Amino acid sequence: MKRTARPGELLAACLSAALACLLLSACQTAPAATEAREWYEIGNGWYDQGKWDKAGKAYSRAIALDPSLKAASYNLSRALAEAGDYDGALESIEGVISADPSNVRALSAKAYILYRKGDAPAALRVYDEVLRLDPYAPDAIYNATLLRDASGDHAGAIAGIEPLAKAKADDAGIQLLYARVLAKGGRTEDAIAAYVVAGGLGKLTAEDNRLLGDLYAETRSFSKAIDAYQAAVAANPRDAVAWFALARLKLGEADDGKGGLEALKKALEAGFADADAAEALLAEPVLAEREAVTAALKEKGLVQ
Repeated sequence: MKRTARPGELLAACLSAALACLLLSACQTAPAATEAREWYEIGNGWYDQGKWDKAGKAYSRAIALDPSLKAASYNLSRALAEAGDYDGALESIEGVISADPSNVRALSAKAYILYRKGDAPAALRVYDEVLRLDPYAPDAIYNATLLRDASGDHAGAIAGIEPLAKAKADDAGIQLLYARVLAKGGRTEDAIAAYVVAGGLGKLTAEDNRLLGDLYAETRSFSKAIDAYQAAVAANPRDAVAWFALARLKLGEADDGKGGLEALKKALEAGFADADAAEALLAEPVLAEREAVTAALKEKGLVQ
């Protein structure tokens, strides 16, 4: 199951040949239906090129010729959503749902459109309806988990994705999301284990390596935390927070003054500007190169 969503992004409902075949089975066979199918295919071509307006017009032409061509209505909803016409997209997908209220794919598309429109609570309600109809719909589980987590319901997010994470131990995207919600839910050791699994399936993002470093630091596994932070800054040299976290550990627990000062320099060059964190660093009882650290922070105006 390929997932291309970036961290925090919902997975989009897909244009599906399978859905088209399913819905086209009830279509007319008259010449108008044949022409409608041609316009439908033209719309798919424009959609594949990212020409949302042209795709929408082609789908609309197909629907006008054959209103029973629900696949065109489904795809029209996606094209309208991509073009930013969320009300039009919802109107189109509702036409599919009214004809088949248990159509999980259409309901998933509606939920995604609602999310894109900015109505996350309504989107989550629809995803819950999808999961009532199909408790094992992986994309709906994934997206509902993201929405619950964003709303602060970390326990609900964990409960929703945990069975899928156990069943899909070879899916890096699911394992990453599982790790993130476990971390937010306070299950530190479990989150580390999930990150390790995800890391074995593919390269972690800079953000995920930084979060993993935070988890290791929380459990006082400082050498592993340093490795994770170094992986984060290798993936994103402009990650000021990761550079600062690396500096904090090297200047403190690792007693690596030279490496710590270099990491601090990188953090400040990348725009680190958290004065509270800077004050907390200087308050550490054990801090290598304290005078040089203080001078660097004062130069940036982070401490007095």
